[in-house]
Amino acid sequence: MGTKPRTRKPPAYRQRKGYSQAIVTLTDSATGKRRDYWLGEHGTPESKERYYRLLAEYEALGRRLPDKPGARATLEPCTASEPTVAELVLEYWRRVAKVFLPKRSHAIRTTLRLLRTMDGSTPLSAYGPRRLRLLREAMVAGDPSACPPRRPWSRSTVNDRVRIVIAVFRWGVTQEMLSPSVAQALAMVEPLKRGRTSAREGRRVEPVPEEAIDTTLRHLATPVAAMVRLQLLTGARPGEIVGLRGADLTRDAESGLLVARLCEHKSAHRGLDRMVYFGPGAEAVLEPFCLGREPNAPLFSPTEAEAERRKRMHETRRTPVSCGNRPGTNLRAEPARSPGNAYSVDSYRRAIQYACDRAFPPPERLQPRVDRDGRRETRKQFEARLSATEREELRAWRQKHRWHPHQLRHNAATRIRREFGLEAAQLVLGHASAAITDAVYAERDQARVAEVLRRAG
Repeated sequence: MGTKPRTRKPPAYRQRKGYSQAIVTLTDSATGKRRDYWLGEHGTPESKERYYRLLAEYEALGRRLPDKPGARATLEPCTASEPTVAELVLEYWRRVAKVFLPKRSHAIRTTLRLLRTMDGSTPLSAYGPRRLRLLREAMVAGDPSACPPRRPWSRSTVNDRVRIVIAVFRWGVTQEMLSPSVAQALAMVEPLKRGRTSAREGRRVEPVPEEAIDTTLRHLATPVAAMVRLQLLTGARPGEIVGLRGADLTRDAESGLLVARLCEHKSAHRGLDRMVYFGPGAEAVLEPFCLGREPNAPLFSPTEAEAERRKRMHETRRTPVSCGNRPGTNLRAEPARSPGNAYSVDSYRRAIQYACDRAFPPPERLQPRVDRDGRRETRKQFEARLSATEREELRAWRQKHRWHPHQLRHNAATRIRREFGLEAAQLVLGHASAAITDAVYAERDQARVAEVLRRAG
């Protein structure tokens, strides 16, 4: 087996003791000589960009020390009329990035922010593979001092973000902002490979254990529980379920099944159609939400879930109705936050997480305290009371006992593949290729493998 390559941390950006200036110390790889480089006012965006630009020159020289005049020239902002990386980032975000779906748009925004921070004033003609590799190392290492702190990204995430950077420069070529040779050179950077990089491996998305789903369903509001059941029955993505409307549903003349023809979906920009079919079980789940509702109104509403929660609280209250607040008397005329008419993918995920916390509560010492008068600790008080060890223990508990709605798609894919085969799973999930279904979604039936080997000896 090959050994994991030793990674070298980049020289630290730090504040010089007794000064307000930032400094970095570089070591010559050939002679071992060390030299300090002043970067400007500590903590400012300008000093951090100078730091990254100096590291880029340091790496470009094979980790040899840049001479002082050359370093100063590199650290000065670009004054030429040539477009800079910051200008390319701004134009791409204004004209292209916002057309993507929210999840992809967020990934593009975080990537562009890091690219601008590290090389905003770099001329486009000067941006090459070495600078891209340095940007990639920053993605792998993370930045605890950033606001908010940036966690190290996984290997697959880093490779995806590098592809975003290359796509941005290719778009710049079409706008005649840079030479095609720049984008071609960036495309030559090979992706990180498993076992040959210090980047962590992302967690594989696996199906949710059935007992965990059954336990969580008892703590979910009726609309959220219905969405969970629909995902299990149809294999639809969370985003395809949360925005479902009565107007999207039609009866297929040939099969007699309800079908939703979606206009907004993951592959809409490729000109592909996406239809979600609802069998008898899924139709029974949908039926109560279709009655007496406007055709263009979302079927699953957070407002209805909140009303259900308040009704349940009223039914279980201990204070007599003649005492204390009566229903509706303590509502604010203009609340700071109010439930919306439709779930988003994030609010759907959070609703499941809250239900998981109720279904699988952590140990008592990791729960908010309740005093003798029944007052519960606020979230800020609870987080301030926990030690660093307890916070890490609580995080590990939640990570083990929580699940998210995208895992339900894996549940459906695994069940359909086991009962009807790989091609059926591909068609139900709406994949253009069965290779995606086989590699990512449908878990192989390990019991069947074990039975084959048992018979084969």
